[in-house]
Amino acid sequence: MDDEFIRIFNLYKNDIYRLSYSYTKNISDSDDVVQNTFIKLYKNNELLEKSDKEIKKWLIRVAINECKNLILSSWKKKITALTDREENIGEEVDHNEILDAVFKLPKKYRIVLYLYYYEGYKVKEISSILKISESNIQVRLLRARKQLKEILKEAYNYEG
Repeated sequence: MDDEFIRIFNLYKNDIYRLSYSYTKNISDSDDVVQNTFIKLYKNNELLEKSDKEIKKWLIRVAINECKNLILSSWKKKITALTDREENIGEEVDHNEILDAVFKLPKKYRIVLYLYYYEGYKVKEISSILKISESNIQVRLLRARKQLKEILKEAYNYEG
């Protein structure tokens, strides 16, 4: 059981971290979300008998819920960040104009973009993970792309 948990942790820790960072925009909060998500997996060890794909979907759903709980917590509402340090996000993400533009989008659009483009989920799968209708996912993707295009146009002073 412990070997399987470690395998799953090593397989998905960076994905869950990037997802939580895209939601919270805070390194410390992302660390907390990842930790809480994998603690829940460890406590629900019967999940380790499922397929990797099912486990990943479960982890994404739990991480999103953890992010929401963190943001809505009274503790989070009362504290302010003392510093906003720059560190590597996972192993591959660097700060650039596109990433900055994505972070300017509302959470509901950032998460859908992340799941669709980075994780490669289809609209139907995202609908299942987020428990939102497929048409709503399609609308969010459309609006996210449109807003992203506008943000990038402004960044590059593009008129066309």
